[in-house]
Amino acid sequence: MNDKHYAEHPLVKTKIIATVGPASDSREMLQNLIIAGVDLFRLNFAHGKHEALAEIVKNIHEISTEMEKPIGILGDLSGPKIRLGVLPGNEITCRKNMRFRFIQGEESDNPQELTCTYESLIGDLRVGDPVLLADGMVAMRVVEKSPDDAFVECVVEREGIIRSKQGVNLPGVQLSTPCLTEKDLNDLAWAVSHGLDYIGLSFVRSAHDITRLKEEIEKLNPEVAPHIVAKIEKIEAVSDIEQILKLTDAVMVARGDLGVEVDIERVPVIQKRIIHLCNQYRIPVITATQMLDSMQFNTFPTRAEASDVANAVLDGSDAVMLSGETAVGVSPLAAVEMMSRIVREAARILSSNLHSDEITSNRRLYAREVTEAVTMGAGITAEKLDADLMVTCTHEGKTAMALSKQRRTVPTVALTDRPETARRMTLYWGVTSLLTDVVDKSPSKILKFIDNYGKKHGFLSTGSQIVLISGTDWTSQGHDMLLVHEVK
Repeated sequence: MNDKHYAEHPLVKTKIIATVGPASDSREMLQNLIIAGVDLFRLNFAHGKHEALAEIVKNIHEISTEMEKPIGILGDLSGPKIRLGVLPGNEITCRKNMRFRFIQGEESDNPQELTCTYESLIGDLRVGDPVLLADGMVAMRVVEKSPDDAFVECVVEREGIIRSKQGVNLPGVQLSTPCLTEKDLNDLAWAVSHGLDYIGLSFVRSAHDITRLKEEIEKLNPEVAPHIVAKIEKIEAVSDIEQILKLTDAVMVARGDLGVEVDIERVPVIQKRIIHLCNQYRIPVITATQMLDSMQFNTFPTRAEASDVANAVLDGSDAVMLSGETAVGVSPLAAVEMMSRIVREAARILSSNLHSDEITSNRRLYAREVTEAVTMGAGITAEKLDADLMVTCTHEGKTAMALSKQRRTVPTVALTDRPETARRMTLYWGVTSLLTDVVDKSPSKILKFIDNYGKKHGFLSTGSQIVLISGTDWTSQGHDMLLVHEVK
């Protein structure tokens, strides 16, 4: 491998999201990750204080301005994550057929008695319900429940070691906890006040959870409301996926907890189905968790991990995400560079118009009817001419999304005069967003701008063909004009 650091091509299709953590929160590292290919950064509210996160947001925005490259930020709410309390000696070996009791409280001196952070656990569980610990490595089942809800007794079905503060999963159990905790509401208010572009909602169970988050955002009366990313990591959400798609702005296939909630052999099939449905409904979809997991400890991934990333791209993901690899890994930069290489190589064999022939009655329309028709014509024209670029101007990103969801082989550059729109479009497949005030100028001035920009950044040259989607009066009537231009 070349010792020189990898720099991503200025026009990319599948986007890369990197989680910020102790290994990547310095200004220098953030800039290097952007150069290597990061389009959005994820802030995990389960870790980090608001004061530290504010500094990260400030640095990202400043670097973005200096590099003249919009960078989005996703704030990931923790959600009602259930964890074990403190265990005697901090760990317990669970042998098959051993019995343990969950009791009220935060800790216990009895190694046969377990506690957890969720006060309603005992009340919500029923005899026969599964209880999974240590990321599903240890499986128990409820065999007895006291009449006064003082305890539930569980028998070990899959043995292993459990440790203090590890996660507890209850697949299929109807939980009484709300989708948003008090901590989530505080984090949401902070995220809105700091202008984050996307909000990730963890442990979504139904479309109602999306509605609830929208209501909480509206209460904050933001000047620009963040878009919602529904994290699909519970079996209930998988069952209600099509209703969720009608309300959410984007989806994340969060395979960590999903792989605990459902039988692990089902995860790849569920992942493909969700991506497929998102493409049909024209909803951006992120594939996440353990994509290059071994790069938390190594500077090179396994062959299986490389295939996992490539297949997520080929299946139709709008973005792929790095978690621990960039948050706490030995080399966040190596992880992003590797993902960039895999994504770009996979993009070479992507088919045009993925799933476009499968129209659903709920297929989301982003722009006005005339604009949707013109963008469809532009996509066909660009491919027939083997054009180098499609260009559009947009205030809210709707035309760019309409182009993105066609999945054309020709990349799109979307010009906007709104910083929040430029950042939001960093999640859109096949779209490169540029912040400029040229958007309301004449087509000739727009083309002159993009000619100069493309030549400067090396993706246009004399003879390159551009398909411009514009309007006779686009600011009020929408995009009703298609123009083919050759760079001089």
